[in-house]
Amino acid sequence: MKLLVNDRQLFVSQSLAARIGVEEALFLQQLHYRLETQGVKKDGHIWYRQTYQGWAKQCCYWSITKVKRLITKLERYQIILSSNKFNSFNTDRSKWYRIDYEKLDKLLQKKIYTQDELFPEEQNLPEKKKTKTNIDCSNEIANIIHYLNEKANKQFNEQSKTNTRLIKAILKEGYTVEDCYLVIDEQIRNWKNDLQMQKYLRPITLFRPGNFESYLNNALTRMQDNNYVPAPVVLDFDEGDYE
Repeated sequence: MKLLVNDRQLFVSQSLAARIGVEEALFLQQLHYRLETQGVKKDGHIWYRQTYQGWAKQCCYWSITKVKRLITKLERYQIILSSNKFNSFNTDRSKWYRIDYEKLDKLLQKKIYTQDELFPEEQNLPEKKKTKTNIDCSNEIANIIHYLNEKANKQFNEQSKTNTRLIKAILKEGYTVEDCYLVIDEQIRNWKNDLQMQKYLRPITLFRPGNFESYLNNALTRMQDNNYVPAPVVLDFDEGDYE
């Protein structure tokens, strides 16, 4: 096969990408490569140690925020297992990663359904009547607004055009409903006891594109740092070995 660009190529499993997403499958392939070439055996498993910054340096096509989102998603799937218990210092910001290959094999055994198999009744419908995407998006938006109302004790209207437009734009960027829940939880945690900030627990603040990415990044960072003692200096004596 003639390559479009004569350069180093990225490899990804088509069957895995069809099940968990192209970027997630690409990250798993990168982790598998590192486990094979630089893995360290601990507690009966092979682990690879890395920081978010180190991952972003390896995968230069992704930002640190994107890397955090991919890792968090794969951790939720429990395909990737991570730990910081092997670190020697509380100030060490790296994590140890391994792949649950048994769970991955089970995932690959699942059938991939085509759109025609999932929605056979839509095959003969006129194009203008195919509103599955819009319906799904509306349900997701309603769930997010309901979650915000429940957690923050608010009464925002899920039919509001402004709320719908903001959240739809977030979802269109590739963020998930779980990302929205994470931002809501994080900002409630930060502002629930602040009378001046409580009023900003609203869709127009939380889901404004510039704000949302920052809030999500803060939430993911806090999840990463949850078991660490804050320190002004980050010690990483082995940085060159883990890039």
